[in-house]
Amino acid sequence: MNRLLWLIFGVPLEAKDVDKAYIMMVGARTPEDTFDFLRASASHNTEKSGALLGAQGIFVVVDIFAIDHNWPRAAILISLLLLLAGSLVTMTNLRSTLGAYGRAERTDSARAIFNMILSRTVRFNIALYLTFVSILLLVVASLSFAV
Repeated sequence: MNRLLWLIFGVPLEAKDVDKAYIMMVGARTPEDTFDFLRASASHNTEKSGALLGAQGIFVVVDIFAIDHNWPRAAILISLLLLLAGSLVTMTNLRSTLGAYGRAERTDSARAIFNMILSRTVRFNIALYLTFVSILLLVVASLSFAV
């Protein structure tokens, strides 16, 4: 079951798997290189979240257009609610990352950044799935309206 959840959410869930993933990501990097690599990964994760939030905003506009043009209300309202829920989840990835950098030792900071990346990846994937289902509902509504 944990392997399936790992596949769905894109991160290991068991402590031993998290440790293995950390060791694989760190590899033979120096502490400075590890810190820089993980910082870049966290930044990339934040950038992806910002892009998803922008896309979600576009689909909110499409949902509002659909409501205004009398597309099937149930599908559109569920689509809109899923988008808004996904947006709220996405926004949690845009909060400050300074807590992970405030550790006394660099190795603690690197592990804290890695853990932050894992939690943000889970939230990003949840928001992405919510957005995808929302778009599917929008497609269903548009096909229903066309028929």
